[in-house]
Amino acid sequence: MNKRVQMIKKWISMLFGKNVLAVQQGMGKKYSKTKITGYYNDLTNKVLFTTNLDENGIPVNLSYNGKKVYFPTAIVQYGLGAYDLYLLTSDKSYYDKFINITNWLLNDQEKNGGWDAFERIGQTDCNKYSAMTQGECTSILIRAYLQTNDSRYYEAAIKATDFMLKPVQEGGTTRYLNKKIYFEEYVKSEPDLVLNGWIFAIFGLLDLYKLTKEDKYKTALQSSIYTLKTELSKYDTGYWSCYDQSGKIGSPFYHDLHIAQLKVLYDLFEINEFNYYAIKWSNYQKNIFKKSFAISKKAFQKIITPGQTIIIK
Repeated sequence: MNKRVQMIKKWISMLFGKNVLAVQQGMGKKYSKTKITGYYNDLTNKVLFTTNLDENGIPVNLSYNGKKVYFPTAIVQYGLGAYDLYLLTSDKSYYDKFINITNWLLNDQEKNGGWDAFERIGQTDCNKYSAMTQGECTSILIRAYLQTNDSRYYEAAIKATDFMLKPVQEGGTTRYLNKKIYFEEYVKSEPDLVLNGWIFAIFGLLDLYKLTKEDKYKTALQSSIYTLKTELSKYDTGYWSCYDQSGKIGSPFYHDLHIAQLKVLYDLFEINEFNYYAIKWSNYQKNIFKKSFAISKKAFQKIITPGQTIIIK
């Protein structure tokens, strides 16, 4: 099947919530402002709606050419969702899934602390490492460490974040510019600064600071929070939120996710800008004309410039 046609079918399935890549993700149900408990976004639907698991219980995705691929970002989100389900239900089967996923990620982590998020699935328009993946893996490793007291998880979490904080010029996933810190989901020569991935990276850094109380993580966290606060206006179109700073409109799924993430950030840090845009973007949702226009523009963008779509489900 033509790759562009597959991309359009994927986007339509995401639009109507028929794709596990875009299941509803609201605010986390068990997270804490001060402790490390549940995750900050509700990823439980990643577990409840994932059907493609290998013989070891690891999620596999399908690429446009029909090949099954292991995508660490999808895998770690499944694991974080399983952990929240364990906290919500006390069902040990979810705990077992959580530990199984964490062990897979532990074994898959490279010596430098990174995970190959994109090269392994055939994506060539960015570096293989992702701040989003690094941050989410940090979060799951820390939770495994707190549950088991196994130092391997602790050490891997430190390596994951230290690698995430390396400058992009040195192979890492953080861009340092004029005393600002940007976490890049897709590391490119010309950064597009995907909003949701940036925030997921912040969550991982927050978890490590909560655990270690080290000044270097506190400084990086404060700098990136400040940077995000000052950059949020660049994601606002006046009728919808943007997926990134290159002008891509957020799909309804990502618009919902942005709102949930900003609500969590406001709860955690009490910074007015996060609440302001969460409310503003929620109001866009309620306006049928703005929502319809945003969906139409997103569809047009997908048809005209589909990008390098690799995973379709």
